[in-house]
Amino acid sequence: MASRVLARLAAWASACGLTEVRCAACGRPCDPAAVAAPGGGSLSPHSPVLCPACAVALAPRRGGVCPRCGAPQALPTLPDTPCGRCLAEPPPWQGFRMHGLYEGALRQLVLRVKFSEDHAAARLLGGLLATACADLPRPDGVVPVPLHPERLRRRGCNQCLELARLPAAALGAPLQPGWLERITPTRPQTGLSRQERRRNLRGAFTAHPDVRGKRILLVDDICTTGTTLSRAVECLLRAGAAAVDCAVAARTPAHPDRRP
Repeated sequence: MASRVLARLAAWASACGLTEVRCAACGRPCDPAAVAAPGGGSLSPHSPVLCPACAVALAPRRGGVCPRCGAPQALPTLPDTPCGRCLAEPPPWQGFRMHGLYEGALRQLVLRVKFSEDHAAARLLGGLLATACADLPRPDGVVPVPLHPERLRRRGCNQCLELARLPAAALGAPLQPGWLERITPTRPQTGLSRQERRRNLRGAFTAHPDVRGKRILLVDDICTTGTTLSRAVECLLRAGAAAVDCAVAARTPAHPDRRP
């Protein structure tokens, strides 16, 4: 029903010359009657408007991944069966949601948000993440993974903060970027092993006392080994948070040295 109403409104506005409907991913004009949600699902108020081709390219990953960390599973498993790493060493968060794997069109979209300050891409990716988080319990606050102030000055914005806006709105929860701070100017995680990442992020975060007793949704753009999420969640829990769920836009494919 919602998809038909949105399509009719878009078609009416286009016919009246009020607006031109363009795909949120590729930017090309598209037929208002053919707009689609990623993966062919129903459009919601937070769904990005995509042409049919981009809706297929940015379809959410359904099945074939660990429900606890999002790592791709090599063999078919039961939907609720965690991967071997998560069974051996359960991650500290409760729920975990992701949109898809860090490859193809989704990888390009994440890079646009991360390094180009592309606000349109951030809204699109935030909408995809909002859909992925729709079934999570309503949090008391949505917290983006923070950047250290020095890196924030160099980059100009925190991409995770931009991604967190639509999930917060969709869940009806306040955005709380001040609940978690990065106090250590760590070196970039790219190329580091699991153990190197854990050492690199030791003591990197501090949590605000207001997190005590709160359920938190922690938002990140990419999950590679899960070390950043783990360190951030551990910090929030030590500060008294009642529970932490995690949501990431993209999960990198598994690697033998990667900690989910």
